[in-house]
Amino acid sequence: MSPQVRALLIGLIGPLLQAAGVTWDLLDHGLFSPGGLEQVTFQHIVSGPAHLMMGVGLMLSVVCIPIVVQVAAARPEDLLADDRVREPEERVSPAEFGPAEAETAK
Repeated sequence: MSPQVRALLIGLIGPLLQAAGVTWDLLDHGLFSPGGLEQVTFQHIVSGPAHLMMGVGLMLSVVCIPIVVQVAAARPEDLLADDRVREPEERVSPAEFGPAEAETAK
């Protein structure tokens, strides 16, 4: 998958979730209960499922946009998974030093 397609898919997660929430809210208030707008309260706006979807979509947009910029700007070799296992670095223990050198090694 090309970096541009990958960046586009990552970037569309938040707006698509927001669009689903807006569609749900419009269908709920406009089609299924058009006279129910009088019942809209602050609690309904804060805890309504459609409004929560819009809020989560907004938060995903805030998180995903910097990732999209990084993925779009990355070189293809930067996007490859690093499957190499790194060997632990060899450490020299203080016991290998003499008594005076062990104090300076700490």
